[in-house]
Amino acid sequence: MVFPSFGPPTREAVDAELARLGDDAARISEALLELADHPGYKLLDSAPLTGVTAQRWQRAAARIAALWDNYTAYQDVLNRAGEIRGRRAKPRPEDLLAIADLLRGRSITLSTKAVALSERTLLGPSTITETATLSAALSLMNNDFQLAADFVTEADAAWNRLFQQADPVQERLRQVIATVREVDDPALAAAVSGVGDEYTKLRREIFADPIGVAAPGSGFARRLARVGEDLEEVAATATGAADLRADFERRAGQLSRLVDRIAEVEDAQREAEAQAREKILVGALPPRTAQAGALRPRLAALGDLRDRGLWRRLAEEAAALETALHGALAAANRTHQAVAGLVERREELRGRLAAYRVRAARSGAAEDQRLEAAYQQARELLWTRPCDLAASTRALAAYQKAVLALDQPGRGGVVRP
Repeated sequence: MVFPSFGPPTREAVDAELARLGDDAARISEALLELADHPGYKLLDSAPLTGVTAQRWQRAAARIAALWDNYTAYQDVLNRAGEIRGRRAKPRPEDLLAIADLLRGRSITLSTKAVALSERTLLGPSTITETATLSAALSLMNNDFQLAADFVTEADAAWNRLFQQADPVQERLRQVIATVREVDDPALAAAVSGVGDEYTKLRREIFADPIGVAAPGSGFARRLARVGEDLEEVAATATGAADLRADFERRAGQLSRLVDRIAEVEDAQREAEAQAREKILVGALPPRTAQAGALRPRLAALGDLRDRGLWRRLAEEAAALETALHGALAAANRTHQAVAGLVERREELRGRLAAYRVRAARSGAAEDQRLEAAYQQARELLWTRPCDLAASTRALAAYQKAVLALDQPGRGGVVRP
């Protein structure tokens, strides 16, 4: 039954309208209670908000407070109308008109504001009251509720999204802190503490201003990524230090053997240089390397770092020393090979001379005087101390050329002038 817009309503119309409006009031109450029970609302109502979120929550909270005030006023009107209707089973016409005035008229007081003295007239009111009908109040409440609910769900979604991104870093931070505690290195502890402080600051910002942090251009993603990178850098160092602590003796043994190997090669350089100067006619030789003596103190210093519990620095020094040792060994080997290679080159030339001597004999030219003279010249150079490698190489090349000429047609196994 439609409630009339004007004129006296019937008893049936009043009863139907009161029932409908009572149902509306019940739904309003349920919606407001659901909003107040929303996780986002509870966080907004309790968190120390700042920035954009604080500004928008201030406006939303005012809307929600107005919602409850208007709902209370709405319910009061219905209660007054219900009280009039409950006086008699068959209400009088004046009762029906009074109820109609409440249900159709501007029976709800939305606000009462004091008029500033500077804005009053001599006979003007000191306060201004804003009123509305039930229908207008319901429309206003519906608009305020939608705006407030939208903001609450937006803030809640921002919190959830941001913490989902940040939580894995928190778990990783716990793991790294545990590793750092095992290592018990003050420098590592300070480093992970600094990363933790930055992460805690970021989480506080998320908690206090999720809308602002989630906004484009806030730099949140970049800052969180930087925290993650710094954390992994500390984690790598801590893990290396922990591994080194657990396996220090084996690692130190490896580095010690590298130093010993460098010393052996450098000793071999001296021997190779002595042989080269004795057996080969040489000028300047590559300078010998002498790094083993300088590297041994660095190896010994690792033990001191271990005894002092400086595992982060120990890991860094051990890695740097290992790199230096491999470089020193490579340099020592290059120098040794360059010097020892001179004697090896003489032996190679001697072997080639013998091989071509056999080849000449198989060609039936072993008695050829010129071929024999070429052979003797090369042999004399190669067996002379010190050996002139350049002259020996030229003499061997001449003998080689003569032997190879035996295989050419028409040579007949004889060396021609």
